[in-house]
This record gives sequence, structure tokens and C-alpha cells, in this order.
Amino acid sequence: MLDNSYQTAGIHAEQNIAIAMRDGVTLRANLFRPVESGPVPALVLRIPYDKDAAQSYVYAHPSWYARHGYAVLVQDSRGRYQSEGEFYPLRHDDTDGFDTIEWCAAQHWCDGQVASYGFSIPGINQLLAAHLQPPSLKTAVPAFYPAGMHDGFLYVGGALSMATLAQWAAIIAGDAANRKGDDEAIAQVALADQISGKWHPATPMRKTPFFITPDSLPFIADYLAHPSADDYWREWDLSSRLDTIDIPCLHVSGWYDSFIAKTIECYEVFTAAGRAEHRLLVGPWYHIPWTQKVGAIDYGWEARNFVDDYQIAWFDAQLKGDRTRLDSLPMVRLFVTGANEWRDYDSWPLPGTMAEKWYCHSGGRANSLSGDGSLSREAPDDEDADFFIYGPAVPVESLGGHSCCLPDRAPMGPADQRPVEYRNDVLVYSSSPLDTPVFIAGKVNAVLHAATSAVDTDFTVKLCDVWPDGTSINITEGIIRGRYHKSLADERLLEPGKIYSFSIAAGVACHQFEAGHSIRVEVSSSNFPHFDRNPNNGKPFGEDSELVIANQTVFHDASRPSFIELPVVAGS
Repeated sequence: MLDNSYQTAGIHAEQNIAIAMRDGVTLRANLFRPVESGPVPALVLRIPYDKDAAQSYVYAHPSWYARHGYAVLVQDSRGRYQSEGEFYPLRHDDTDGFDTIEWCAAQHWCDGQVASYGFSIPGINQLLAAHLQPPSLKTAVPAFYPAGMHDGFLYVGGALSMATLAQWAAIIAGDAANRKGDDEAIAQVALADQISGKWHPATPMRKTPFFITPDSLPFIADYLAHPSADDYWREWDLSSRLDTIDIPCLHVSGWYDSFIAKTIECYEVFTAAGRAEHRLLVGPWYHIPWTQKVGAIDYGWEARNFVDDYQIAWFDAQLKGDRTRLDSLPMVRLFVTGANEWRDYDSWPLPGTMAEKWYCHSGGRANSLSGDGSLSREAPDDEDADFFIYGPAVPVESLGGHSCCLPDRAPMGPADQRPVEYRNDVLVYSSSPLDTPVFIAGKVNAVLHAATSAVDTDFTVKLCDVWPDGTSINITEGIIRGRYHKSLADERLLEPGKIYSFSIAAGVACHQFEAGHSIRVEVSSSNFPHFDRNPNNGKPFGEDSELVIANQTVFHDASRPSFIELPVVAGS
């Protein structure tokens, strides 16, 4: 259907164009292209969140790209809004993406060259399509994307990304209920969205809205039935497909995005392979929106969203052969939080980056800000262990973090952590004020030597920057579910009282701890509702409401050190 409202602006717009997939299912799309031009390159955005919105809450309107000489096709994913079929996240996105790309290339308004863009699910879905190597796909701009549906998305360290799953489910549930004409479910969507992230911690998983019901989202039950990294998740695993993707890509993300660690991992694999040009742009942003104010911190005008300008420079270079603007930009542009400035590099990981251990110390009472915990580069000698009690009915509240999707519904971004650091079930280890800045860029890892009285429990780690006035800002965090201490695919309950060495992936950061600031590590056993609280009972996931109190012991002596490993850039 032709939309004449854009004609006076020089844009030819059509709505609900029918495009047949290889299995006969029809997907519908909106098209925006210049009125006065011959064939031009096409940009494809495939989205399960309504093509009429076109992810314009972070990107410029498709007509803006059309004004720059591109045809933009925005398509509803299979089973969403105006498209036919059944929706199951990422299922069919590889072949549907392939078919849509080749359909575009064959149209009279396209010069045969196609690119893709989009963030979140539209970030990974374009790479799944690229894995099939559609001949007309010349480049992609995946942004804020995961590497699959399990680790780093719906689960982290074996724990459920509870706030992420609930928020995401509420976002997609409305259209699912509308398609089925389920008025009762539509009412449930509104209620679930209002209480998202505000559940009572004693609520059993099976009674949390959208985790089991309504049946308009059957895949939610499937996700919860597979907490381990088993074969179920292979269908959408991007990591195993990266070696078949050989097109140039511009990777975009934010340091507080829920998927930043996986986006960086994929970028590192691509650049190590060296098969095509890959560039990296990372701002201070969280998942939505991409603005200069992120959580509690306004990073200033320089942190504004300029992704569209970057994308045009990239598309002009890859599709039109005009590298004028792209060649004036760096291979890697990173916003350094703490220093609050952009820095340009030729590559990532940054040259001279070394893993540096910062050890936990105490006199046996690191509990809360009132305790005696400390942090230093000096390895421990004989020291007394720290103890705390973890009660699942009163978990440590999530203040900011790397959840998804909207900051008023989920714990996202930087926030002052002092309200939770006053708790005795949070161990606090702080360095002395720094004499010189410490610049970190890369993966943050932690090792805890710990024991528990429970057959299953969690241990959490949080890295913070403590300002001279005492404000404690979260930089990264991590969690490990005890039953996955061997691997995310190998579920084994713990032996109460036994000392384990828990390795915790604590995210990725590009942050400068300024002189006069302190580095702080928090250790606890919950971060709710960022992650589901572990009931400590060892029973199958989400099936039982019995809550067991766990007595936790964290060791930090010469033979059993506990530490955080920071990616310190040489010369900082």
C-alpha cells in the first residue's frame, strides 16, 4: 500500500508489502526509498517489535536513511504484527533473513547490494542470516546483540536473568495476545508490566507472571525447562557459526548493555580470524535508550547518540565505495567511563592490557561498610575467613546493573551501591584511595574460595568505583550458581561444608578509576531481581518454593585466596 504522506519530502513509502518465504509463509514489510533516483543499495531491518516503530527509539527514522540514498525495508518477524506464521524467537530468522535479503536484491529499486542493521534480537538475527551467506548481503551492523539465547541473555553464570526475561516477555506478550484474541491475557500483560521487577522474593517461580503463563508465550516455559546449557540452545547459538560469516561488520554496543560481554566476545572472534573489516563502537549506554544520561550519571554532551552518523559512514564505504567519512574514523572508538571521554584505538583488546589480581583481605569481619574488608595487589598471608548468612526471603536488592530492557522496569546502569553495602550479608572489600589512575579495558573475572551449608547456592561479585565523597558506583557484576561450578552444561550439587574455588565471569568494562578514588569489590549471594534468588534447596529449577537459609564462608588466605582480576592497561 502506497503512503503518500512522505512524497512531499522526496520519499517513496509503501506499507505492508508481502514477501513470500521459502515455506510459503508471507512476511510483511514497510519500504522507504528516494523518489528521484535509480536503483540504490538496500538496508534491511527485521524486527519482532513492530515494523511501524522501526526501532526509531534509538535509530533515525528509515526515511532519514532513504534521504541519504538508500532503500530501507523494515519487516515484521515471522508471527509478529502483520506477518504470518508462528513466533518463536530466532527460529527461522536465518532462512527468513536470507530470503528477504535476496528478495530485496531482485527488486527494480535495488542495485543488487543489501546491508542489514538493528539491535538486540535484530542484532543477532542478521548475523544468523549472514551465516547462510546470502550472495547479495555485503555488510551488517549488528548492535547490542547476544551470542545466543542462553548464557549472557536468559541465563548468566547458571542463574536466570529474571528481570530481563520478565521485561522482555511483557514487551512481546501484547501482540501475542492480540493475535489470539485473548482479552484476558491482554489484561495480564498490563498487570505484569506494572509489577515487572517488583515481585516479592518469596514468590515461587511458577507463580511469576509470564514465566509459565499465559500460553501465548509457550517458549518461556521451554526456556525455564532448560536451565543448563544443553542441546536445546544450539539452534540459536551464534558462537558456533561465526567462522562462516565473512562480511564486514560494524559492531555497536554500550558498557551497561545486558549483552555487552557477548558482543565483545563475537567481535574478538571476528577480528582474530581477519577475514573482513570489522570496527567497534561502544558508548556508555544501556540497552534502551542510548543517551548521555545513563542511570545515575550524566556523561555529558559527548556521550550523546551519534550511531546513525556512524552507520551512514559505514554504509557509504561498504555499499557505495565512498570511504571519505569512514576513513576519518578509528577502527575502535570507546567511551571510557570514569574519565568520561571517547578514546580511539587501532584494535581491541587494547595493546598492553594485562590481567592484574586485586586480593580480598580482612580481619574476619568484612560485613558491610562498617566492616574491616580491604582490597590490594598484595597477596594474602594467613587471614581469618569472612562469614555471612544468605536468606532467600530477603535477597540483596539490585541497584542498577546490566539487565534489560527499560530502566524504569529493570535494574540497569550505574547507581550508588551504598544502600546495599550497609547490609551485613554483603562483604565489602575496598582499596586505599589511588595515588594514580587505574585504567581497565576488557574482561573482569573473580575467584572466590568459599563454602556453604547448602547443597546449592549462589555467589555474586560486583566491581565498584568509590568516589572521594563515598559514592559507590557499580561498574560490572557477575554471579555463579553453585550447581554449575564445573560448567554451565554440567549440573552438580554442592557438598555442604566443602571449600570450592568458584570462578565468576564478572562482565567487561572500559573504565578509569581516577586518583583519589578507591576500587571496591562486593561479595554476596544474591542480586535480585537482576537474577532470580537461589532458594538453596537443590531441587529442580523453579519447581519448589521451599526456602533454605545458607551459612556462607569466604576464604582469603595464602592457600585459598579470593580476588578479582582486572584488565589493567599498561601505563595507566
